[in-house]
Amino acid sequence: MFLYSLTSLMVFSQVVKCRSFSGAANLLFMTQPGVSGHIAQLEAQTGLTLIKRDRGKFELTREGRIVYRYAERIEKIARGLEENLRATKAEATLSLRLGTTIHYAKKIMPYILGGFQRRNPDIKIKLDASSSIEMEKSLLSGQNDVVIVAYRHTSNKIQSFPFVREELVLIASKNHPLATQRAVSLSDINPYPFVIREEGSATRSVVLAAFSRMDISPSVFIEVNSTEFIKEWVAQDKGLSILIRRAVEGDEDDRSLTVIPLIEPLSLEVSVLYVKSKKHNPSIRRFIGYLEELKTSPDPRAALMRDKRNGE
Repeated sequence: MFLYSLTSLMVFSQVVKCRSFSGAANLLFMTQPGVSGHIAQLEAQTGLTLIKRDRGKFELTREGRIVYRYAERIEKIARGLEENLRATKAEATLSLRLGTTIHYAKKIMPYILGGFQRRNPDIKIKLDASSSIEMEKSLLSGQNDVVIVAYRHTSNKIQSFPFVREELVLIASKNHPLATQRAVSLSDINPYPFVIREEGSATRSVVLAAFSRMDISPSVFIEVNSTEFIKEWVAQDKGLSILIRRAVEGDEDDRSLTVIPLIEPLSLEVSVLYVKSKKHNPSIRRFIGYLEELKTSPDPRAALMRDKRNGE
């Protein structure tokens, strides 16, 4: 049997990383005397002095540096074992909590989930929808396992990969003065009332950033959290708006809307996000693999429509 405990090695490793007993205690949710006790126990078990305690300075002894190198390796192996055991237990009750924007939940997710569930009928799926920024928060809080959003995440806890790029276009009523243009500049929008998505929307962030770069301030801002409301409002000739092209496909035929390309191209990079620590979760692994397969299709949008036809 080994003469030292795994827990004491893990505590020692954290103390070295923090270069502080109190710092390690805070991260490990332990008392400082508890941390000191583990270090004293490890030194007693190995028969070696591992840390020099001289006038408040933190320094490892030669033996301490050797033990730390092995403690790091052991910690990595132990965490990998823990994650794999957790994933194995999860195999018995597979579930997947997904989040996306309201528009994607309505237009895209039925086709993505249709194809995925046909291949993975044993996975129970729960779908959540809100703004891009709210979905990222739900990922970090543990409410969702994977989110598909057009938002640039800022946490190093999150792993992401780009899924599809969405073109942004101007929409106007058939009777609007800009409706006859083959393409318009953002500066052409300036004199007219403008309808914009709500705070937290990725479309809103991209549009406002473009307006700011060109020093554009439309005469009236109306903020709305519903794509359908925006399209109806614009169709009644009450203003202009910019949405992803996918959101207005088919509306030129069905309603009084005109879709106009922008001279200054704007787009959203839709990404798939998940927490790095959950990478071994079997449901997440399967879903990410399915999305990567869609992404490597010559045309991800066509792949989605192919799933749509297969599901009809």
